[in-house]
Amino acid sequence: MTQMTKITTRLQDAVREYNWQYFLKDNLIGSKYQTAWIAGLALFTAFFAVAQFKTMPAATITILAVWGVGTYMVVYGTLFHRLTGLSRWLKNNLLSSVSNTVLTLFLMLAVGAATRSIALWAFINANFSPAQTAPEFRSPDGATWGVIWGARKLLLTGRMTPEDSERATIALIFILGLWFLTWLTSRPALRTALRRVRQAVMGLWLFSPAFLYVFLAGIPNVPYNNGVVITGLAIALALYALFWWQKITHFSWINIIVTAAVWPLIYTIWWSIGKAEIFPPINVDTWGGIMLSLIVATAVVLLSMPLGMALAIGRRSEVYGIPAWITWPVAIVVTIWGFTTTPQLLADSRSSIETLFAYWPISILVVAYIFQRTFKGNLVAGASTVFIELIRSVPLITLLFMGIVMAPFFLKEGISIDKPWLVIVGYSLFTAAYTAEIIRGGLQAIPIGQYEASDSLGMNGFQKMRFIILPQALRIVIPAIVGQFIGAFKSSSLVSIVGLLDLLGITIAI
Repeated sequence: MTQMTKITTRLQDAVREYNWQYFLKDNLIGSKYQTAWIAGLALFTAFFAVAQFKTMPAATITILAVWGVGTYMVVYGTLFHRLTGLSRWLKNNLLSSVSNTVLTLFLMLAVGAATRSIALWAFINANFSPAQTAPEFRSPDGATWGVIWGARKLLLTGRMTPEDSERATIALIFILGLWFLTWLTSRPALRTALRRVRQAVMGLWLFSPAFLYVFLAGIPNVPYNNGVVITGLAIALALYALFWWQKITHFSWINIIVTAAVWPLIYTIWWSIGKAEIFPPINVDTWGGIMLSLIVATAVVLLSMPLGMALAIGRRSEVYGIPAWITWPVAIVVTIWGFTTTPQLLADSRSSIETLFAYWPISILVVAYIFQRTFKGNLVAGASTVFIELIRSVPLITLLFMGIVMAPFFLKEGISIDKPWLVIVGYSLFTAAYTAEIIRGGLQAIPIGQYEASDSLGMNGFQKMRFIILPQALRIVIPAIVGQFIGAFKSSSLVSIVGLLDLLGITIAI
């Protein structure tokens, strides 16, 4: 009895010493809006708790008990200045005021109700049998998970044949293996010991697009084309010569020999695989499911990044432009030639709009004026700006439809391109325009002193961008670029509108 009396006395002293006037003013009666808010919230929470008690009494009692214990810990610790780590965290994050305390209880009840509903739908009332997926077996109160297992082939690879699906499975295992090796070799404890393995894995990542193309699209059996070998060899040597001229790479006869031999070797291996018919071609229009979504999104990311970088640099380029004494004579000559078609167009016009379009050569002079006034004759900046602004002003679905519907009009008779390639090209151009603006923002964020320091070191334009400017600019815009690429993955579901059954399209069909 003496111990109980001591506790009661201490509690009375703590309550008497606590400034309840400030507490009430800060939490309840500070204003009439605050009082009304807390009263309404408490009343709504009480009704909600009663409703939840009728449907899940045990869970509701548990939630109330946990909330009550937490509130007691905070109140006791505050009154007696004995806050523990847990009670201090509860006070700072969940129970800092009367309003937050009541709101915490409401959210706990809401989360409990949502968890119960999800558990009932996903597990308790669900049907997991693949043989019972017909409408008569489906329950409105539970999921029919057997559909996923029964339609796993459609969800993964779409309408591909079973033989082709096996190749897609091998490609998936290859990528998962590379991911695992990349994770393993990047561990701090293994980086030094597995340095050679990590370099080999990076090389495999570089060749992974060709590997995936072989397995997922196949190689046709075509005659050996010497023109392709010569053209590829010329492009490779030209790029090496450009990099050497701009002092981006070192000159070495070994590098020249490797550069000259790599393309013929790759093409010969490619042709040999096609001739042996080890991987026969696959109709890529049958691609579907999550495989198509990953292929489109990954290809768009890989293609749009370098193109967007080139567009960003081109838009900010300051190369010497075409002088006005060349632009205006050419524009005037072309305009005069264009007016030779005007009489015929006027004779064939059937409305005022067509009559107006008959004077289209005037637009050439307008373009020449804008070209000289805005871009100072800089053709690189002008072309990059027009491309970026034109693509960004058009919705993505419009570009996809143009790729599917308009592309055949620009091809020779008898030549057709499969839908996935057209979609990838249109989607890559769209993403590249937005990526270019992101990278341009990073370039503008670089201080002018970095450019001046590069010039003072005698660096040319390629060296300045390659070694000084671009590394800093790309580091600045990494969050925005990652967000753009995440959007590319999310928007890949739009391909279902143009007739390709990606994961969303297959799901709707199922």
